Amino acid sequence: MSILKACISRFKYLRVLDLSNSSFELLPNSIGSLKHLRYLTLTSNLIIKQLLDSICKLHSLQTLLVDGCNNLERLPKGIREIISLRFLVVRTKHTCLSEKVVGCLDSLRFLGIYRCENLKCLFEGMERRLTYLRTLVVAKCPSLTSLSLNIKHLTALETLIIDNCKELSLMEMEGEDNQVLKLSLQNLIIWSLPNLEVLPQWLQGSTNTLQVLWIGECENLKALPEWLPRLKSLHTLWIGKCPKLSSLSEGTEALTALRDLGIKGCPDLSRKCREENSHKIAHAPQINLEGTRYTIKKKMASTSTS
Repeated sequence: MSILKACISRFKYLRVLDLSNSSFELLPNSIGSLKHLRYLTLTSNLIIKQLLDSICKLHSLQTLLVDGCNNLERLPKGIREIISLRFLVVRTKHTCLSEKVVGCLDSLRFLGIYRCENLKCLFEGMERRLTYLRTLVVAKCPSLTSLSLNIKHLTALETLIIDNCKELSLMEMEGEDNQVLKLSLQNLIIWSLPNLEVLPQWLQGSTNTLQVLWIGECENLKALPEWLPRLKSLHTLWIGKCPKLSSLSEGTEALTALRDLGIKGCPDLSRKCREENSHKIAHAPQINLEGTRYTIKKKMASTSTS
């Protein structure tokens, strides 16, 4: 800690400070004097419990990484004062990330939420906040049950990644009137959601913009939606380890932008794509079924083991 204090006192114009894998309980109050600091990482500090409000004096800070901080209980109350913050990766013991926690950070472009064991909900009370957020990653939050309909206000969101959230089904976002959320997603990755049985209707709000769709390790996913062929910009579709999925949506051949199709760990689906449903995917230049690459014309023309 004495070395850190010395560095802070000597290097007033410091712009990058990497304290990953460190082992101190508190940052020194003098951290707030680094007025030019733009990048701060505390990743994998297993001891630190809280960030003092002095960190909120870092008005030039653009990137803050506190993932892997197992004992971090909360973010500082004055975090809204970090007015330049663009990239935030957090681990917290909060049960809900609300407007008071991160919703006040209107400058955010990237928000990563990792390994938050207590987290049950996101974005409660965040109407029309985080409107510049472009990428949202939520991973390994085993208690998370809801993203909340307030995600509809993330109008700039381009990439949504949801990974290993055992209690999350995504269906709670449908709303009472089964409304379609007006999002403009370009990339969607859904991974290891055992409660997911069907893709939610709200994804139709990205019909004209979604380009990449990855679905993996959703063992209870039973069917792809009938509206999937309306994703006119979709060029990459990858499906892995969804054993209950047995067929592609009717009209999949209407995905005229599709360039790359991959299916692995879905034996019934792969078999049908090789046989009776081959016409649905024949237009895709790159096809990989269970580790084998295919080139399809009107019929299955050639195969080569990848």
